[in-house]
Formats: sequence, structure tokens, C-alpha cells
Amino acid sequence: MIMSKSRFKNICWSCLLFVSAGIAIVLMAGSSCKTKTDMRELVDIPVMEGEKIEHKTNPKNYLDRFDIGRHFSQQKSMNWVDTKVPTDFGVVTFDNRYRVVDYYHFRKFNNWFEKLLFEAGIQSGQESKHPALDCDNFAMLYKSTMGVSAYKSGDKYEMGVAVVVVRQVNEFGGIPGTGGLHMVNLVFTTHGWLILEPQTMKYIKLENYPNQEYVQYMIL
Repeated sequence: MIMSKSRFKNICWSCLLFVSAGIAIVLMAGSSCKTKTDMRELVDIPVMEGEKIEHKTNPKNYLDRFDIGRHFSQQKSMNWVDTKVPTDFGVVTFDNRYRVVDYYHFRKFNNWFEKLLFEAGIQSGQESKHPALDCDNFAMLYKSTMGVSAYKSGDKYEMGVAVVVVRQVNEFGGIPGTGGLHMVNLVFTTHGWLILEPQTMKYIKLENYPNQEYVQYMIL
């Protein structure tokens, strides 16, 4: 899918607004619940260390946007496993290369992220009561904080974490299937390409995701 410059700029600004809103929500929700909300939790954000990070111009553990495009154009996931993801869904990439996320770092980061939401008084299901806490805010916040983790790791590349817009036809991760638009994360890890429901931290391999054929857009 080729986008015009004006549409691309609109999407970029929307992403920035989502990220800003997500961080603001953490701060405001936490203050209303009398929890620690000065974002000191970011000091403890997990980092990848040692051999997991290659400080080279051309490291091995990365995907470039052409690799990603080649896989999806042939309906393939990691290791060329078949998927049902449509070949005509919209894709926006902001970088040329992305770090393949170490699976154990992914698990460690998820524990930290879940703790961050809990201490800020943000729990899944609140989106039904607060429109500012719906699925896009959770997904954008997850991607943004994973980016902070990459920066603190001293990595040259953005972590391979996308936000995915999908029609939630089937239940997944504790979120019921209503047929409406929903947003989740896709994390490119060393143990597979994983769809993550950031509201409940449930995840599954892309090829087993029950809504894979209803993917609409991906922002990476």
C-alpha cells in the first residue's frame, strides 16, 4: 500500500497524539488513585544486555522493512510459516531496520509493563468506563515504552514492536469479539512473531491468532 505524503503526515501526527495521550493517562490515572505517578518506574525499565545487543552497523538480529514486507506479501510469519493475514492490509514503517526482540527480554518487559499499569491504577476493562483508556492507548503505550527500553539498552535500532488495527471478530486475550475495530501489538521476537493483547498481557503466535485474517493496518 502506497500512501500520499499528506495522509502519511496525518498518521504520524495521530501516532504522536496517541503516545502523548497514553503517557498522560498513566500520570492522571495514578494521581487519582493516590499511587506513585512521577514515572520513576521508567528508571527500572528492563534493558537487553550483553550478546543480546550487537553494537554494529549490520547486526544479525534485526529485520528490515523489506524482510517484513516480503513475508507479509506471501502470507508468511517467522520461518515462513503460513498465515491468513491479508496481503493488502495497510502498513506504515518509520524506520528501515528493527531489532528482533529477545524472547526473555519480552517476558521480563511484560512483567514490568503490567506492574506499571497496576501501580498507576490502570487495569483492563476500564475502557468501557473511560473512552480515554481504550485499546489504542494501551497498544501505543506498550510500543512507546518498549522504545524507551531499546534506548536505555544502548541499541542502534528500534525494537520490533508494531501496533495493529484489526476487526475483533473473535474473542482473544479476554477481550470479546464484537466485530468492531480493535488495536493490539505485534512483537517480532526470537521465539516467533507474537500478537499481544496489552490490556491483559496475553499473547499468541501470529499464525495461531484467531483474528489474523481481519488485520487492517500495521504501524511499525
